[in-house]
Amino acid sequence: MGSGKVAVVVMVYPRDVDTDRSLLAEEIKKKLAGVAEVKKIDEEPIAFGLVALRLHMVVPEDIEGGTDTVESAISSLNLVSNIEVTHVYRI
Repeated sequence: MGSGKVAVVVMVYPRDVDTDRSLLAEEIKKKLAGVAEVKKIDEEPIAFGLVALRLHMVVPEDIEGGTDTVESAISSLNLVSNIEVTHVYRI
């Protein structure tokens, strides 16, 4: 249809508290190259020393598989324990 874009916010939970979050952020950016444009990454303390990464991205609206494509790409990284899409909205 059109070539609109959607903003997607994703929480990425590292495998453990010792995971290098800056390395994880770089790996995510590499993995999403050509799929999504990562605009901002910030940290969200969870519990017991675990800190998740909150990714703010722009994704083409017509991407095949929608946010599943982004989720699969991030989840495939060894440093990732879990991923949760928290917001998706058209821009």
